[in-house]
Amino acid sequence: MAVTQNSFTGNGSTTTYSFTFPYLKQDEIKASLDGTATTAFTTPTATTVQFNTAPGSGVKIKIFRETNTDSLAATFYAGSAIKSEDLNDNFTQNLYAVQEVSARYLSNLGGTMVGDLILGEDVVLKFEGATDDAYETILTVTD
Repeated sequence: MAVTQNSFTGNGSTTTYSFTFPYLKQDEIKASLDGTATTAFTTPTATTVQFNTAPGSGVKIKIFRETNTDSLAATFYAGSAIKSEDLNDNFTQNLYAVQEVSARYLSNLGGTMVGDLILGEDVVLKFEGATDDAYETILTVTD
């Protein structure tokens, strides 16, 4: 499986962390601290993130790629030349997006989820019994 993120644990003094995954554009590099997105960092080199303030001791740090899927890396126009570089960029953009979905999806076949799952307001969590719609366990939360 392709690497789309790197995880670290803060120690209260380290501000710079290296990551090992490729990306297309620098603004596709993201970071979170204890599961909360942050923009309080820079990318001083092509493979490092430097936080403005050192993450505290024990803070879970995640540096990840989030490829832009709102627009194509390159657009082709009728009558214009098609460059191999543009074709490669579009295919790489698609590949990276698929890798990210594959690495982050929760399979209905089972597996282990890493990180917090935060459910929105008025959500019911239902565990199905051996027979559909019978012997269910339902968890609800009230204020």
